[in-house]
Amino acid sequence: MAERQSILKEIGTKKGLQYLIDRTQEKYRAIVWPNFFSWRNTTKITYETLIGSVGLGAAASVVSYNAAAPLRTRRHVKKLTGEIPSLREKFQMQESDLMEYIAMTSGANPDEKAIIDLVFRDVKEAAEAPHKRLDYMVLEMLSTSLILLDTTTNPDGIITEAAIDFGMPAANKTGVAVIWSAGATCTPIADIMKIVELAEAKGIKLEKIRMRRSVWNNMRKSTELACFITAWAIGKATPKVNLTLTLVNEFLLAEGLPIISLVDVSIGIEKDGVVTAATPFSQYNIAYTPSDNLGDMLNAPIVEKIYPAKHVTYAEYNRCLIKKWGNTDPVSEFTGVELNAFPSWKTVDFCYLQNTNNVTTYE
Repeated sequence: MAERQSILKEIGTKKGLQYLIDRTQEKYRAIVWPNFFSWRNTTKITYETLIGSVGLGAAASVVSYNAAAPLRTRRHVKKLTGEIPSLREKFQMQESDLMEYIAMTSGANPDEKAIIDLVFRDVKEAAEAPHKRLDYMVLEMLSTSLILLDTTTNPDGIITEAAIDFGMPAANKTGVAVIWSAGATCTPIADIMKIVELAEAKGIKLEKIRMRRSVWNNMRKSTELACFITAWAIGKATPKVNLTLTLVNEFLLAEGLPIISLVDVSIGIEKDGVVTAATPFSQYNIAYTPSDNLGDMLNAPIVEKIYPAKHVTYAEYNRCLIKKWGNTDPVSEFTGVELNAFPSWKTVDFCYLQNTNNVTTYE
């Protein structure tokens, strides 16, 4: 329980918590998930996601005048239901940290920038933290169709008995003809064409292929790829072209195939006070998507925003509720954050996964 006002009150109302956030937004690191999902407000903390709710529409029938319109079958969609999780964490400035603050403010000419930077350090970390978690969930989901909350990925939070499965159809998951780590003998163009043909048979136009850089490095060793690019670039079958990502994407675009986008995002996971870098996007899978906008990021209300505490200072950043408060026994300063959000992948039926480390089948 907060027992006293935050030290932000001493900086002055014009340079309070919201001031710090608004003034230094350019310092925040970029987040990834908005490239795929858009905010959607929900009044409930529970969600009901319609999986594959963006369906493939059927053409109207050609009928004669005075004839009744044909009755269409309503397409049934699967549902994923659950509780929108709360993303929270807090930081503590102990007495030794507060002594540093006192030393900065007690001089004849206090360094205002240094003071703000000291206080803002925890605010910045708090503001970024929920979006890092959303980045982790979205990239794991796009590359596996699952979200796993276990002792490794969520060590001090909820642990689910099984992975959260977004219900990608089994027919949308496949392997490759030759594993891509084989290098020269793998056939990535044939593998890509296989997925594109599966999608086009359902009327789906795929636009992007997302993969780790390590997978791309395996792909570019392919003799098949070199032959395709060389024949396209200079009209000869002998490989002589430097296989850059830009050149390969030019070829893919010219052939009406989805282009490659590299995904190498590392996110820190803290366990027992130690932060370890983790890469949420699958080590072997490549993900095919029809467009960048894949669904909604469901955003539920935060109760404390509606019922604020007396001695807590509040501000907002990108729908996160940031708060600062102080305790007296022992003397300490806390910075906390909360965001209630979860992705709704409405186009999952239009997306595909390919395991480049497994022959023919996905698993």
